[in-house]
Amino acid sequence: KEYKKDFEESMKGRNLTGLEVTPSLLHVKYATKIASEKEYRKDLEEGVKGKGLTALEETPDMLRAKNATQILNEKEYKKALELEIRGKGLTELALETPDFVRAKNATDIASQIKYKQLAEMEKANYTSVVDTPEIIHAQQVKNLSSQKKYKEEAEKSMSQYVPVADTPEMQRVRENQKNFSTV
Repeated sequence: KEYKKDFEESMKGRNLTGLEVTPSLLHVKYATKIASEKEYRKDLEEGVKGKGLTALEETPDMLRAKNATQILNEKEYKKALELEIRGKGLTELALETPDFVRAKNATDIASQIKYKQLAEMEKANYTSVVDTPEIIHAQQVKNLSSQKKYKEEAEKSMSQYVPVADTPEMQRVRENQKNFSTV
């Protein structure tokens, strides 16, 4: 169908004088195009797929960058090695073993327990101080002054209030209270 379609579009009504427009030549061009696409896909699957960006690492810039990062990582490793291990010696490295750390934690916990026991014992020895007459007097003066201020504020605000008219329910309650008091 494609061959017939190509023939009708390109060949029909033309004069076949040159080699470049023969149907067989068109067929050969089409076949080579398909073959080159197959080769391209095959190269893609074998060479690039699954490797990620490894094909890009082969460029000189990428190799130089890769070497630079590797050198930088080695320098950082050596610097960390010097800071952590070289100045300490074997005694400090021995103090960092899991058994030693566990024993140190156990002694810390035991010392915390002893500290709490000592604090409880000292707490029992404390006595409370009885308030002196001066302290009692100061507390009473404070209470009196606060009551005085409360009464002054109440008197000032009383002028703003209007008594509510007695409702029938309020009158009934008052009469009941009088009756109870007489009984």
